[in-house]
This record gives sequence, structure tokens and C-alpha cells, in this order.
Amino acid sequence: MTLWEVRNKQSAHIESVDPTLLPAVFQRLNEMGFAAGQLIRCLRRSPMKGPLVLQLGDTVYSLEQSIASRINVHPA
Repeated sequence: MTLWEVRNKQSAHIESVDPTLLPAVFQRLNEMGFAAGQLIRCLRRSPMKGPLVLQLGDTVYSLEQSIASRINVHPA
């Protein structure tokens, strides 16, 4: 399952980030803490395929579908 498929208010553990992402995007996600084993929670799903609002640790992020669909997770 991908991060894009996580439902509102659901938590999941990151399995992997697609290494074929643009190197700058892959590196930035790594710097922000998107790494295997991290717990992430979907705080809000925006309407009309808008960005996901996610919590990773104490930080809130917003990711668009093109990136969130390339992060593999499993439900917590």
C-alpha cells in the first residue's frame, strides 16, 4: 500500500521510499525523516486529490499525490 492510500486519521509505518524519484526529492524526503520504520499519521485528506496533510514525529507535512504514491507503507 502507498502513503496516498492511507485513510484520514490512520497511522502507518514507512516501508520504503521509491529510489527512482528525482534525486533532489528523494534526498529532501530523507532529510525530513521519511525513512523505513518511521510512524506517520494522515491528519487530513484534501478534496479533489489535493495534498495529504501528514504528521511525522512532531512535524506536519503536506505531500501531493505524485510523491505520496511513491512511498510504501503498511498499517500500524
